Formats: sequence, structure tokens, C-alpha cells
Amino acid sequence: MMDLDFSDCTSLHEGELDADLISATLEAIKTGKLTPLLKTELKCRIQKKCFEEGKDLTLDDEPQLVQRKAPVERQERRREQNRRAAKNFRQRKRQASGEIHKILVDLEEKNRQLKEEIKRLLTETDMFRTALSSHLCVSPTEPDPTAEPLPRAQDTASH
Repeated sequence: MMDLDFSDCTSLHEGELDADLISATLEAIKTGKLTPLLKTELKCRIQKKCFEEGKDLTLDDEPQLVQRKAPVERQERRREQNRRAAKNFRQRKRQASGEIHKILVDLEEKNRQLKEEIKRLLTETDMFRTALSSHLCVSPTEPDPTAEPLPRAQDTASH
């Protein structure tokens, strides 16, 4: 059997085991887990260290559980956190929507300008065709009958 070292425990009185250690040992035997013994040993070591440093530390026999926030408080905190997150989401969505709208307006303007340029270029090509046709009518040389005719401006606009 293993020798137990209880020299660190300040609650021992002349070789007698205190009630906490006995109950921890019995619980450990009953459950088959060392947790109760480890907790008691840790408690004794903390008490010894505090005693050596001259600090007054008295540990309660029953450790107090940390009180959890009431479910209502926790729920309210979550609601508030959710409200903030929803507000931030809506703000980011509005900002992104505004940026997309600005891009749309810019692209529509660019499209309008390009259509105007196409219209201007078609008008200019028609003017050149007309000038070329009038020049050919006045010119003494006849056009080559094997050459392909030049496409009209309306034909190129449909492509």
C-alpha cells in the first residue's frame, strides 16, 4: 500500500487525521475518483503556504459556488448585444448599398456617354460615305466593279 504524506496539512493534530481528510478519503474510495483527496490536499497546501507567509487565510469548509448571473440578467445582456450587432449590420448594409448605388450611377453615365459617342461616330461615317459617294460621282474614273461595296453605317450599328 502507498504511504500517504500529510506533512503539508496544517489541520493535523498530533498524528490524527482531521474530519475533512477522512471524509475526502471515504468519498474517494466510494466514487473511485481522486478528486476529493486532491481538493483536500490542495486546500492544506494553500493553508500551509499562507501560514508560512504570515497571512491569515481561513478557507470555508464548504466552498462557495460562484453565483451565476440570474437568467434574466444574462438574457437582457444577450438581447442588448444582439441589438448592437443588428444595428451594426444594418449600418454596414446601408453603406454597402450606397456604394453599389454610386457604382451603378457611374456605370449608367459611362454607358450614356458611350452611346452618344457611337451615335456621333455613326453620323461621322455617314458624312464620310456621302462625301466619298459625291466625290466618286464627280471623279472621271469609274469604281472597280470587282471591289466589295463599303458597308453602310446602319449595317455596322446593328452588329
